[in-house]
Amino acid sequence: MEAEWHCDEFTKGACFSRGKSEEECQNYIRVLLVNGDRLFTCGTNAFTPICTNRTENAVLRTTDLNQLTSVMVSAVLSTSNFLELTNLTEVHDQISGMARCPYNPLHNSTALITSSGELYAATAMDFSGRDPAIYRSLGGLPPLRTAQYNSKWLNEPNFVSSYDIGNFTYFFFRENAVEHDCGRTVFSRAARVCKNDIGGRFLLEDTWTTFMKARLNCSRPGEIPFSYNELQGTFLLPELELLYGETSSYNSLKTLMTLVSATSNSIAASAVCVFNLSSITQVFSGPFKYQENSRSAWLPYPNPNPDFQCGTIDFGSNVNLTERNLQDAQKFILMHEVVQPIAPVPYFMEDNVRFSHVAVDVVQGKDMLYHIIYLATDYGTIKKVLSPLNQSTGSCLLDEIELFPMKRRQPIRSLLILHSRSELFVGVREQVIKIPLMRCNFHKSREQGKSDSTPKSRPGKSESSPRSRQGESELSPESSPKSRHAESKSGQVQVKSQVMTGACVGARDPYCGWDLVLKKCTTLEESVSMSQWEQSITRCPVRNVTVDGRYGAWSGWKACSHSDGSSVGSCQCRTRACDSPSPQCGGQLCQGISVEVANCSRNGAWTPWTSWAPCSTSCGIGFQVRQRSCSNPTPRHGGRVCVGQNREESRTTDTNNAHQKYSPLTVPDRPLHSSLSPQTPSVNPEVYLLH
Repeated sequence: MEAEWHCDEFTKGACFSRGKSEEECQNYIRVLLVNGDRLFTCGTNAFTPICTNRTENAVLRTTDLNQLTSVMVSAVLSTSNFLELTNLTEVHDQISGMARCPYNPLHNSTALITSSGELYAATAMDFSGRDPAIYRSLGGLPPLRTAQYNSKWLNEPNFVSSYDIGNFTYFFFRENAVEHDCGRTVFSRAARVCKNDIGGRFLLEDTWTTFMKARLNCSRPGEIPFSYNELQGTFLLPELELLYGETSSYNSLKTLMTLVSATSNSIAASAVCVFNLSSITQVFSGPFKYQENSRSAWLPYPNPNPDFQCGTIDFGSNVNLTERNLQDAQKFILMHEVVQPIAPVPYFMEDNVRFSHVAVDVVQGKDMLYHIIYLATDYGTIKKVLSPLNQSTGSCLLDEIELFPMKRRQPIRSLLILHSRSELFVGVREQVIKIPLMRCNFHKSREQGKSDSTPKSRPGKSESSPRSRQGESELSPESSPKSRHAESKSGQVQVKSQVMTGACVGARDPYCGWDLVLKKCTTLEESVSMSQWEQSITRCPVRNVTVDGRYGAWSGWKACSHSDGSSVGSCQCRTRACDSPSPQCGGQLCQGISVEVANCSRNGAWTPWTSWAPCSTSCGIGFQVRQRSCSNPTPRHGGRVCVGQNREESRTTDTNNAHQKYSPLTVPDRPLHSSLSPQTPSVNPEVYLLH
């Protein structure tokens, strides 16, 4: 089912009157959460955000997926009855979206609903976006927020994600580092609040008393470490209890995989760092970083409540308040220590690219479990990475999936794995693309170049999706053997993959192995017997090294010569080489011209003479004229002009018959220097050549 949710004309008009554009003054859905049997939705509503509760028996498909977020996708796709949902239009109640949904559709925000019904949202609370807050509303607890206009609490944050874990609600974001004294820099943060926090009395009323934040460190080691400071995405992995067995504490079961990029005004570089929740908890139990006043240095201060677990006071005037002293809660916000990742080296890092979203799948291989990391790039592809098996090995780039042709690439808005269906959902501007995680049937042989009883054939031809309605885009077909398929809501669409063609075992894909009985590449679940299922993931695969050529930059303009058969002239020329990169291993040659020529000089040349014009009079003395022009070709860019006359005239007389017409004399192209005169008897009629 499809339900449209528009803002009314009055709200649009108010938005226009405040200087916003037509595109901004629409209703963009930014919050979509399952709350019991209801679907809680919030939209920007032309900079007047509103929220509704709808019957949770339908899927919301917006007609404009321009602002599709991971929160929206996960809420929709995590419903167990994904295919049978109906009656979305039934709205139970409508409330203000202030402090629950951003005003501006471009502002980053995050939100979650706990099992007890409280909504935790991190967003901007005003029209201008200058009042960011972490805000709790709904449910049975009083509404609370972070301190207003206090940069030590939040300093121009960009919120990324939020999680409900144990006694705390965690928020992950990036912000301007208030503790950084020299210039402006951005740090990645982890913050938390107690879910049972009810605020203070007289001090910190309606404000969190348990808010703390710490810096997340993700850096490339070296004599001078290179820091990845701007958090872009996170993925929480509670499945680690399956990997490592039973553990001694709840926190150690959970691992946070973060996607961090270099500062936006620095080089393009990104990395994946992994943090244990236990290490985050340890930092929150350590000392605070405190600045007495604006002229003081930031110094460590002992934590009055180490190992704080949201305990409350049972008696006295502060009954039900948390154990934190209110004066301490007002002063001590930032932790002194930095949260360090599990490994000193990022799990995966790459230069000259910025990653925007991350999703992780846990795959059961023949011998162990593997983590497959999917990374969305800023140029619209998805990198498939095998995380390190241990701290002594590195990660492997298994594949790069190209969703669109080079000229039609677009940013990826969201990335989600639906584990129950083994599918990867990719949200782009006008559609959601579905890609199967397990694509073992693509591999037609056990090893590259080896013969099997199964006939080798090229992967299936591409199928393009019909353009039957808005939102159903067609992807260009590819016939390359490295092509694969994804699926959008409009049907089959083409994606291109860079995995090594044909080899099942050689692809080192944890999803796939070679079945010795069936003699084909299958998943573990499809195999006849595990003992007859071959898989070898001991090293990184040899990826398809086919590279299509691309032109490099144009050279500067230089003088060059040309010849048109009759003359030689000078021009301005520039060239470019097919070397960025050069075609390799059967890749396509560069498309387009490699030489541009401009400002070529041309010598002028005469056109042929026109025919003689009729005589100017029918009797007596008259004139005839013929012409030519210097336009065959016209001189240009310094070329020589034509030499000679562009006009000739012939004078005629008739003394015998005024009505008789005479044919004009044939006159040579060159002017004749002659003593011809009326007394010369040899010419009749008389001709005078004027020059």
